[in-house]
Amino acid sequence: MRLNRIFRFYTPQIIGTMAVLGLCVIAAPRTMKNMDQMSMLSGVMQEQSAQRDMLEAAKEDMKARAEIADERLREGCTTFLVAENDPGKFGNVHAGGKVINPVTGLSLPEYSKICDNQGGTAILANNGSEIVMVDIAVTQNFDLVRKAMAVHGINPLAGDGRVGGANARLDQEGGKK
Repeated sequence: MRLNRIFRFYTPQIIGTMAVLGLCVIAAPRTMKNMDQMSMLSGVMQEQSAQRDMLEAAKEDMKARAEIADERLREGCTTFLVAENDPGKFGNVHAGGKVINPVTGLSLPEYSKICDNQGGTAILANNGSEIVMVDIAVTQNFDLVRKAMAVHGINPLAGDGRVGGANARLDQEGGKK
C-alpha cells in the first residue's frame, strides 16, 4: 500500500525520468557522432594553428636572414660568384657549394663572404673535408646588391653578359681546373 502511494505520488517524475533516459538512449549514437566530429574539428584547428605558427616562425627567420645578408653586403663581399662553365654569367650561392679561385684552382679561404647577383650570401667554412658555402642568407634589397656589385667593378645593369670584377667561380665537379 505504501509502495502504491509512492508510485501514484511520483508517477509524473518516474515517467519523465524514463522518457529522458529513453531519449538519451535514442540520441546517444548521434551525440557520439557529434562528439567525434567536434574532436576531429578540434584536431584540424590545432593542426592549422601549428601550421600558422610554423609559417610565422619561417617568416621571422627569413626576415632575420635578410638582415644578415644586408649586413654582409654592406660590410663587403669577398667575391661575387660566376658560373663554372661560363665566366660571363653569374653563379648562385647554395649550401655545400665549393668556391674556387679560377686563376689558382684553389678554394677561397675559410670565412670568406660569398655573394651572388640575386641577393644570396654565404660564408665559407670547413665541413671536415673541404671548404664549402654555409650559413646562407638572402636579401630582397636589390639596391644594396647593385651597390655591392659596383664596389667589385661589376655593372649589373649593363646587360652585356660581362661579369667584370667577379673573381671566383663555382666548382661543380669538385676537382681543380
